[in-house]
Amino acid sequence: MLFFASSGAFAQSPPPYTFGFIPASIGETDFSFPLIKKWHLDGEVDLQIVTQGSYDTGNPFAYAQRFVVRPWISYSGFKNMKLWLGYARNKKYEIKEAGNYETLERRLIIMGSFSEKLPKGSLFQQVRFETKFFDDRQGIARVVPRIRARVGVNHFLRQNNPQAFLKSPNISYYMELMLKFADKDYAPNKFDILRQSIYYSAGITKNIHALAGVIAQMQLRTNGTQFDIYYGPIFSLRYSFTPKARETFDNVDGGGD
Repeated sequence: MLFFASSGAFAQSPPPYTFGFIPASIGETDFSFPLIKKWHLDGEVDLQIVTQGSYDTGNPFAYAQRFVVRPWISYSGFKNMKLWLGYARNKKYEIKEAGNYETLERRLIIMGSFSEKLPKGSLFQQVRFETKFFDDRQGIARVVPRIRARVGVNHFLRQNNPQAFLKSPNISYYMELMLKFADKDYAPNKFDILRQSIYYSAGITKNIHALAGVIAQMQLRTNGTQFDIYYGPIFSLRYSFTPKARETFDNVDGGGD
């Protein structure tokens, strides 16, 4: 009897983690321009809209999740390396069906990217440190530092038709890990997000480049027991005032956190 009672109690205990699947989409438009050429300084402004469904809604465009404005200053005076300083304003919207609440989040960002040439492509590595400022669901002001590390590969595709509409095409993919360092009463775990993406990119003109792909990410909610799996399409359009023969979108910031 004791054995069967213990077995029944064990069977009824909740699993340590639960999983929810949420379709999402990310659309981004970037504008880059030179600031001070002799100092290797450039500027960039990113505009991003994220939409999503819910645990029960399969439409990735059902709800607006957030709108982001993100200005950058970058320094490219090192060989194969680029440094970034940025600020992001994230307006996040309430989605009751997914448990999202409305808040305004601000981020201060320092980022470094290193790129190596491959025979027919490039390998890129990125480290980003950012601090998030926002009010939580109870209205408590939070400051959450976060470290992000990304590694990815660009494959340069052969241009068989010089007259093709899209120029200098690429197939790229990356993996990114994010760790957060929040107060224990807000988020007991350091793991935040594991993100993967694969995408196709090419030039429309020497000033305009486009990206289309898919993203999948696993994010641990602040309760420490619920993993949300976001998945869906990503799109990006970049206008550069300085013409480029090839754009690989190493620093594209698609995500549904």
